[in-house]
Amino acid sequence: MRAVASLLLSVIWASGSVAYECPVFSDHEWEFVGHIVTHTYPGPPNFESISGGDKPVTRWYLQLPSAVCFSNYHHQFLFQLSLKPEEFERYRQFLGKEIRIKGTLEEAVAGYHRTPLILNVSSLVRLGVDRS
Repeated sequence: MRAVASLLLSVIWASGSVAYECPVFSDHEWEFVGHIVTHTYPGPPNFESISGGDKPVTRWYLQLPSAVCFSNYHHQFLFQLSLKPEEFERYRQFLGKEIRIKGTLEEAVAGYHRTPLILNVSSLVRLGVDRS
């Protein structure tokens, strides 16, 4: 819990401090609080227009309430989620809900991902739910 508190404190401090150096994102597990949202984009064959006949492709994202920064990536509000196929169905109930999510970050693959950094999810729980 202490590590989580210090991460949240450093993220909050980083967003308000120009002198703060953004942490390196690789080789660490990070914890964030935010909401899962989806965005739909045009896919194959031309990746240009859904109304023009391209297949709609929907991706899941973590949307943060305030910006964070890592290495060369400043003002990040949105991370594309990397989930296993079976996890989409398991976590569908959390769409639009406030969640706590843990995972590792990696750089996006150009042309495939829509955010500069991808979050490889290791755990995801909904907040504000009485578990008693």
